[in-house]
Amino acid sequence: MVTARRCLWGSSVLATLIGVLVPQSAMSQSKQTPNPYYSVACVKAKPGKGADLSTFVSGDLRKFEQAEVDSGRLTHWAAMRAVVPAGTEVECDYRMASYYPGLPAEPMSDDQTAAVLKKAGINMISQQWANRLGEVGSLVYSGVYQRAATVGGGKEGDYLVMTEMSVPNVDDWIAHEKKLWQPLFEDAVKDGAMDGWHAAVEVFPHGAEDLHRFYTVNIYPNWSSVFTFFGPSFQDRWRKVNPDVPIADGMAEERKVETIQHTYVYKLVVLIQPSK
Repeated sequence: MVTARRCLWGSSVLATLIGVLVPQSAMSQSKQTPNPYYSVACVKAKPGKGADLSTFVSGDLRKFEQAEVDSGRLTHWAAMRAVVPAGTEVECDYRMASYYPGLPAEPMSDDQTAAVLKKAGINMISQQWANRLGEVGSLVYSGVYQRAATVGGGKEGDYLVMTEMSVPNVDDWIAHEKKLWQPLFEDAVKDGAMDGWHAAVEVFPHGAEDLHRFYTVNIYPNWSSVFTFFGPSFQDRWRKVNPDVPIADGMAEERKVETIQHTYVYKLVVLIQPSK
């Protein structure tokens, strides 16, 4: 039971998002692979435990994950809270992402968990920690991802617009994202309109019976940017960055390589980096 509950969330999960929240320079300094792995856990608060879950995420869980990052097992860890949609019917109240220096880390043993708890200054044994996880939240799903492309990074307080899509041909989709969207978001990061952007491909689960997830994530520095970035000035930015591709042609190409399934807004509430 300890192992099953511990895999609810935290870095001991094969826990999204995210490469997305960490600047490319920071990733390269930590000797990441060209397309480093990360894992995401979708967590739902237990009924009546929403406030307890939020307190736990910003308290003991943050301490635990800081100890994990400082140990080198992870390069970074992040927690994102659902903003739109929100409520009892929303799939994930939080998405919690663990970023690895190479291959995904093997799930921790009870002894390893105990060592991290001690390092974090949390006075619990592994079973108590597992029980605490199970009291406030439930795992909806978890997945392992690789970045396909990344621009910039994020900071606590940023808003993330996550777009989940179906993709008939992965290579065509990645080529489209890199050709038209990556340069545009690089331009937006330079002038401060965005903090970052990310495209990701799910590695596991994978199969005919699984929902294979593809994401792009736009990272905005404030709430107003979520609504204004694609306003009237966007066409000027498009013409500046993609002068040989009319925006109508670009959108037509987009419809051939992807179909948007869902769009969500999250707030980045915890971003853990190695202690200085």
